[in-house]
Amino acid sequence: MSLYRKYRPKDFPGLIGQEHIKTTLLNAIRAGSIAHAYLFTGPRGTGKTTTARLLAKAINAEVMTDDGRFDGSEIAEEIDRGRLIDVIEIDAASNRGIDEIRDLREKISYAPTRAKNKVYIIDEVHMLTKEAFNALLKTLEEPPSFVFFILATTEIQKVPETIISRCQRFDFRRITEAVLFEHLKQVAELEGIKAEEEALRIVARQARGGARDALTLLEQITSEGRLDVSRVKEVLGISNQLACENLFDQLAGGQVATAMDQLQAIFQSGVDLVQFNRDFLDYLRQKMLEAVKSGDRESALRMIDLIAFFQDAYEKQKFSYIPELPLEVAIAKSCLGTTAPSAGGATHQALGASHAAPAVSADVPATAPAATKNESTARAAATAGPDSTPGPAAAGIDKLVTGTATVNNLDELLAQWNGVIERVHTPLAKRCLMVGKPVEMSSGTLVLAFQNNFNKDKLFVPELLAQVEKAIEEECNLRLKLSGKVDPSLVLPNANGGSTPGAAEEIKPEPGETDASPTASQPDQLASALNVFGGEVVK
Repeated sequence: MSLYRKYRPKDFPGLIGQEHIKTTLLNAIRAGSIAHAYLFTGPRGTGKTTTARLLAKAINAEVMTDDGRFDGSEIAEEIDRGRLIDVIEIDAASNRGIDEIRDLREKISYAPTRAKNKVYIIDEVHMLTKEAFNALLKTLEEPPSFVFFILATTEIQKVPETIISRCQRFDFRRITEAVLFEHLKQVAELEGIKAEEEALRIVARQARGGARDALTLLEQITSEGRLDVSRVKEVLGISNQLACENLFDQLAGGQVATAMDQLQAIFQSGVDLVQFNRDFLDYLRQKMLEAVKSGDRESALRMIDLIAFFQDAYEKQKFSYIPELPLEVAIAKSCLGTTAPSAGGATHQALGASHAAPAVSADVPATAPAATKNESTARAAATAGPDSTPGPAAAGIDKLVTGTATVNNLDELLAQWNGVIERVHTPLAKRCLMVGKPVEMSSGTLVLAFQNNFNKDKLFVPELLAQVEKAIEEECNLRLKLSGKVDPSLVLPNANGGSTPGAAEEIKPEPGETDASPTASQPDQLASALNVFGGEVVK
């Protein structure tokens, strides 16, 4: 018999790592306030099905001690052997349809045969179909007094809220490495296995919080009644701490060739590279936590960059035709100074990258780099003329306007308005800006005036507004939100440099140009519609 089946807890004291659940259930049992439906959720191997069976025993057992033991209970022994007909375990993964749930509903009203109550344990309940869940709802809400439901799932997000609301929910946690280590140590002693403590700690760490996985690994690795560190690393393909330290030192020194050779040596020695990457990520995590606790901000940011590189490699390893390629790319990025994404979209310098070239902003198109600040200043001066006073942007001052600030530099923005228009890449937006005029700026808002609603509405769609706001920020170092108004008396500059009052012509898209406005005319489609349905166009 497998170790995880042999050492499955048969009473509540044997349940490990879930003290909060054990205490709550025992209190409810002692008080006689057992709910009619429970929902157990959490990672695999953390004791959900085991706890469901213990609860089924508590509901039916003739005797139970205050600490949750069932010594001398025949019902409890029959449940352990899987022979009690009144405790029904259903695997929802293979019995997921509405027919199975209808069958359950038909039989649920029958009185228990051997025990006091009937208990239905539905494992992997998230696998039920939508129709099956709907069929279960009413029964789950108001079952017969002698019927209890215990649902278990590893994917709570797939269980409908209507089911969750009818159950008492218990969230199972991953079992800590320390608790798993003590459990493995106890099992090893009972099985007569001579195990090194460090080997057991490695097994507990690799189980990732699952008791079943830990016992399965222990059984797999044990050879001739012995368990040592070298055997564990050989079977699991785990690299040693020295390999992680060496690779880290090489990355810190920018020794890309040496790091690549180290990786090849690890690969040729038979170590699983996916497992090695896990070990290295664990090592980097510890270094990051140490840096954070010591207040070393620079080191912490470097660790974050490295973690980003090797986490990206880990996600790509399963799809890579060449096993070592994702790690080689991560090493190259780390040593050659490529920047890694961090939280919030900012970038940090990679480890060992003091010689790296400056990173290019992601907002700047590769084929058309934005004008430098000097170019913007020159263009602003040329546009403003000799009598204009240079504004903050023209003077090289980085000034950012937020929604809470109040600024009065509309004249300076008008001096740079042509530069803003040049930065907008959609022709329709450019033409809209040419027949509009900034007339007011305050509290982080820029008001654009137009001579008619048609031209204003053409510009005020999300896609075009975003372009204009970005162009203002790039050209003027101002972050503003746009607002629009109609002013028939608006005076616009004419082609000769003067000003011309009167109505502006309506803006229409160029042939082949996409109009972002929801009111855009589409002649071909309109003609087809008139052909089919008749009618006339009303403006």
